[in-house]
Amino acid sequence: MRLAAQAKGGYYPTPDRVVDMIGGLMRQPYGYHQASKASVRALDPCCGPGDALGRLTDLLRQGGTAAVETYGVELHKERAEEAAERLDHVLPADTFQTSIANGAFGLLFLNPPYDWEQDDKKRVEHAFLTHCTRYLVDGGVLVFIVPRQRLTVSARFLSTHYMRVRCWAFPDPEREAFDQVVLIAIRRSDPSPDSATEAQIREWAEGEPETLTHSQYTVFYPPVTAVGDILFTRRTVDPVAAAVEARRSGLWTNPQITDVLWPAKEDRTRPLMPLRRGHMAMLVAAGFLDNLQLEADGRRILVKGRTSKEMELVDETPEKEVFRERLKTTVVALGLDDGEITDIAA
Repeated sequence: MRLAAQAKGGYYPTPDRVVDMIGGLMRQPYGYHQASKASVRALDPCCGPGDALGRLTDLLRQGGTAAVETYGVELHKERAEEAAERLDHVLPADTFQTSIANGAFGLLFLNPPYDWEQDDKKRVEHAFLTHCTRYLVDGGVLVFIVPRQRLTVSARFLSTHYMRVRCWAFPDPEREAFDQVVLIAIRRSDPSPDSATEAQIREWAEGEPETLTHSQYTVFYPPVTAVGDILFTRRTVDPVAAAVEARRSGLWTNPQITDVLWPAKEDRTRPLMPLRRGHMAMLVAAGFLDNLQLEADGRRILVKGRTSKEMELVDETPEKEVFRERLKTTVVALGLDDGEITDIAA
């Protein structure tokens, strides 16, 4: 990958005009689908700022009754923040370090980085394809955007796991940059080799596919799935995201907890029995008597408590001395009217 491409993280956005042409090939499935019960989930595992998937699903929403939910994964922090404003659900993470529900999506929009894996010298495009296919429901629609010659690497996998495979070349001038193609296919419910489809894909990679235009006769119908939460999370913990989630739904948002720890008002209570010196010592040690103002018989005093440790001799013999640690509690009372200080030791 060129240095400029590496600086972009291998990110090459799909041109808007091409997205619009792809959108012209997509329709919601036939029939009435109540939005509260069924939705078309669309996933882009390399979503960038979310523009391509957002634009495509805006077109998919037109003329349909099912809700359309958008999910994106983006490694680049700033682009992920932009995508979060455009898509319904976004993970700022490496796609290969996420946990996503298998068979949960009706549409997979895949425009992966164009590069070689550094460790085993495999194509990154093919790695994304083989990894993300599991996320499609049987009958789900794949939109795979890669440089034309890279189709050779994925020809066998595509022909084994997908059917109704179609391929179009980018129109000019968008095609000039990377000679890209758009391959759209339907995921098979029972993968099996298809030599004829594999040969066709290799022919597209080596030859000249039909050019994508605004007027295509082929139409694809991403299937709907039942609405509800699905597994869509990172495998590593983001401290910032964890703090945000804790503030949103953590323990301290539970009224039963907060009302006990921080009651709305403080009511004065009277103990059932008179407090002993030990009870008073605990109150002092806990700081409950610090700076407490008391008033009785026309006299006002300010109370300050303190607890310290001292060693007390409890046993003495010619051979040894035994000491015990003892807590000594002292209460100092300051008369607010006459300034008299009184020490009360417990």
